Amino acid sequence: MPALDSQLSENYKQLASPHMYKDLYTKLSAACGYITVWEAGERVSQGTGFCFRADGQIITAAHVVTGRFPIRESDYTGPDTKILVKLVGQATAEYRVGFCGLTIQVPGFQAPVQIDLALLIPRVPPERPLSFIPASTTPPQLGEEVFCAGYSDELDTAFGVERMLDRGASGAAEFLTAMTQGYAADMTGPLIKRAVVGNSRRVIAESTSTNIRIECDLIYVDNGMHSGASGGPVVNGQGDAVAVIAQRPMTTVSSKEYPGLRVPSGSTFALSLQPVEFICRRFG
Repeated sequence: MPALDSQLSENYKQLASPHMYKDLYTKLSAACGYITVWEAGERVSQGTGFCFRADGQIITAAHVVTGRFPIRESDYTGPDTKILVKLVGQATAEYRVGFCGLTIQVPGFQAPVQIDLALLIPRVPPERPLSFIPASTTPPQLGEEVFCAGYSDELDTAFGVERMLDRGASGAAEFLTAMTQGYAADMTGPLIKRAVVGNSRRVIAESTSTNIRIECDLIYVDNGMHSGASGGPVVNGQGDAVAVIAQRPMTTVSSKEYPGLRVPSGSTFALSLQPVEFICRRFG
């Protein structure tokens, strides 16, 4: 069937075209921020976030802000806590927490339900509009192709420059400090991977006493992101963020030497953005 073979060949060429998603990749690279959180001068957490508005407001995973999960308010409200965000091509900026970890007490549950999402707001508004990825509250569907972006330990700076640097050289200390505060964003950029939604389950957390009802889809995609990518966006083919990377799922590997050894499964777990509408409405 020559006609069918020709069409299949043409379709393959389109899928394999390196320019097909160029605009999307460029947009993702510009909107993803490298987040570092400091407590009394010590870095306690790092991860990814993304601008979803031109005024620089950022969505990330709540555990990126606190350095652990479950979320504790004391982890981000201390007077010595400082949150820095570095966007590619932009100066490092200090942010404050607008919202961190939605906690709902659901009747019948022994512990509150926490949704691992956070909203960060720049302490000083940017001088000009920033590149951003619109947030959609329509979750991706099973089998849909998506794109995951985040700063990852898979990436390395050219030649491992921070390891080769003569630390006694003039300006070396300043360079290394800048690297820990996100300058690596300019030297590596975020890593972007294509994936397909392999599993999706909707959960509903509802509290009648506070009149709160939150829906959120728990999403698994069939490509693994690595540490540092938490808080990064999952984006659909239209360029809208539809979920936030939450964690790397783990699985067990059976062996005589290491029974029950847990290793990354090769997928990525993300949370859909339906709660963002509630968050923005309630917290401004």
